[in-house]
Amino acid sequence: MRSDILKEKILNGEYTDIFADLYGKNAEESQKKRYIKAIEQFEDIYGLDKDISIYSAPGRTEICGNHTDHNCGLIVAAAISEDTICVAAKNDENMVKIASEGYDAMQPVNLEKLRATVSDEGTTRGLVKGICAGVIKWGGEFKGLDLYITSEVLQGSGLSSSAAFENAVAAAVNSEYNNGRFTPVELALIGQYAENEYYAKPCGVMDQTTSAVGGTICLDLEDVSNPKVEQLPLDLDSFNLVLYTVDSRASHDDLTEEYASMPKEMKDIAQIFWKDSLRRLDLPTYINHISFLRDMVGDRAVLRGMHFYMECKRVEDLCRAVKNSDKELFLKKITESGHSSYEYLQNAYVSAEVKNQPMAVALSVAQSFLQDIGGAWRLQGGGFAGAVQCFVPEEKADEFEKYMEIVLGEGCCKKIKLRRQGAVKVI
Repeated sequence: MRSDILKEKILNGEYTDIFADLYGKNAEESQKKRYIKAIEQFEDIYGLDKDISIYSAPGRTEICGNHTDHNCGLIVAAAISEDTICVAAKNDENMVKIASEGYDAMQPVNLEKLRATVSDEGTTRGLVKGICAGVIKWGGEFKGLDLYITSEVLQGSGLSSSAAFENAVAAAVNSEYNNGRFTPVELALIGQYAENEYYAKPCGVMDQTTSAVGGTICLDLEDVSNPKVEQLPLDLDSFNLVLYTVDSRASHDDLTEEYASMPKEMKDIAQIFWKDSLRRLDLPTYINHISFLRDMVGDRAVLRGMHFYMECKRVEDLCRAVKNSDKELFLKKITESGHSSYEYLQNAYVSAEVKNQPMAVALSVAQSFLQDIGGAWRLQGGGFAGAVQCFVPEEKADEFEKYMEIVLGEGCCKKIKLRRQGAVKVI
């Protein structure tokens, strides 16, 4: 649809119901402005009155299953209303041109030169290049695109801005040139391929799958090349709960080694038994060899292994709680997950940083408020920095925000709404 016509339709309210479905009631007007601004930015960069489409991919929040994905484990995660949108139009230049709000325009990706290079590592352009290569690797077709991208998923928030970005771009490619041939799970695998091979981040596929599929899902990664996805009927309104992320105000800088140590130590254990992941090693065998493993890999690795087994069991219990609308069990398993990450996985803070433990402080303050009023709290995402996840009784929400702001500062709390749609063509 031509950009000028699309702006007029948005202003006339033709997409109000779609915006309400994606972002919740009372968000329609703000999203109208956001989408029109994105179209106008696209026009400023690429020209007026092009035929455009707009794609949306949500961020995600992990609910249980902290750092189980890299060892073929189980996870519960949910798509959220904060998203990345991508305004897209075909071009005939065999180039992907990318512009993002708040950033200088990137060097175009030449679709005839998609080999991964060291200069791609850690760059947004590398992600786009990897998605292009992944589409072709998975048997798709791809020609030129003009892209303008804007996001409400904040970087470093633990809500996976990178997966939302990847899926928004991949959804555009899937629709514009491949007639929607790729399933959501295939789009997720393409995004993971881009991160692993081009961005040089050894991530699992949990973030991408949750964003691509949407809703609340139980993800079984026993076969990482073909993840099993089960939709769960999680309804926080029926539980009278509000979901928050609480920003610990901790920096992610220089934590690559800390993040990498968790999958490495778990896999070191598995490889002692000639397995590629802890999922292939049964718990009784693990328990029977703990004394031996302590000498081989050390106590921290052993504790992280215990976290993996207990966390996968918690995921199963939490799925049962959601299906049975068992609020008490749901909250119990959320909190157990948080304690296990803190005590066994040990990713609440960097052990050498005695004076700087903001995640641990955020967790302790959340616990002091929530433990006796029917709430739950846990570390969210990678750990060491970022955000704490809290489930707060609705009637206590305002009081909770003020309480947390006393310690962590104004604006540290963000309400999160869950979303049933994954990566979609909005318009």
